Amino acid sequence: MGWTDVVTAIATSILAILSMALVVALTMGLREARRLMGSVQRVVESLDRDLRPSLDSARGIIDDARKVMTTVRDEVDGFADVTHDVRDRIGDLAESVEERLEDLETVVDILHEEIEETALDVAAALRSTRRGASVVRAVKRAFLGRGR
Repeated sequence: MGWTDVVTAIATSILAILSMALVVALTMGLREARRLMGSVQRVVESLDRDLRPSLDSARGIIDDARKVMTTVRDEVDGFADVTHDVRDRIGDLAESVEERLEDLETVVDILHEEIEETALDVAAALRSTRRGASVVRAVKRAFLGRGR
């Protein structure tokens, strides 16, 4: 055997030993990874077991909040409808009151004119009566000859 055969045999032996060491290291690494995966799996299961009630409660709270929000939205919409109806009624009432006030103003104006005319007629009648009374007094004095 020549030196090349010896070097080749030594290199092959070294490669075989290194391959075996690599296989052993990989096997140990895989065992450690499997052990770590088991630990991770246990932690995940523990978190799932511990957090599931909290997550379910959070979902329930969110559902309740949605229901409350829907109820509030419906109530606000209903309130808006009611206030809109009330505003319409108040507007109609204001128009009605305005029309009645205009009618009342017209009646008051007519009544004022009638009172004014009546007052003038009464004043004229009183003036005529006073003239008539003074004429009667003058005639009485003239015929009866008496003084006041």
